[in-house]
Amino acid sequence: MNSAYKILDVAVTADDAEIKQAYLRLVKDNPPDRDQERFQAIHAAYSAIKDHKSRVGYAVFTLPDMSFDTLIDQALATDKNTPINADLLTQLLTASVDDAMTTFKE
Repeated sequence: MNSAYKILDVAVTADDAEIKQAYLRLVKDNPPDRDQERFQAIHAAYSAIKDHKSRVGYAVFTLPDMSFDTLIDQALATDKNTPINADLLTQLLTASVDDAMTTFKE
C-alpha cells in the first residue's frame, strides 16, 4: 500500500504549498478522463495530507512507524512564530498566579 506521501511524491516534512503544488502537477498529468482510478488515488492522497491538521490525523491513524515523540512534535508544531517584544516580555514576567486565576470559577 502506497502512502499519501509516496503517491504525491513529496517528503513527510513537506508543507502545505509543496503538497498542493505536487497535487496540481499530478492532476494535470493524470486527468480523470484519462485514468479515473489514478486520479482518485491522487485526490484521496491530497485530501489525506493537504493541511497540518490532516497530516496529524493521517500520522495518527495510518503511519505505523511514527514514534509518539515525533507525533507530539508534529501535532504541536505551528507555522506562526509570535515575536516577543519588550511589552509582551514585561507582561509575561510580571504575570502572577493570581492574574491567571481571575477567570477561574468554582
